[in-house]
Amino acid sequence: MPKQRKLIEPSDFERMRVFRQPIAIFLQGELIGENVIIQSHDDELVVSTTGEKYVKANCEFLSKR
Repeated sequence: MPKQRKLIEPSDFERMRVFRQPIAIFLQGELIGENVIIQSHDDELVVSTTGEKYVKANCEFLSKR
């Protein structure tokens, strides 16, 4: 199983966006998004390439390494 790393800093999210790396998204410990590709992000939201919006304060974002 691939090692996962939590995305915290804006640079973490930007790296995943630029290199189109899939991420997993959890809300209260429940997987709500798998293999999500980031289209854009700001201080509050992450927007996927499919248009889904995830609130950074409520979710945990993990990269697959």
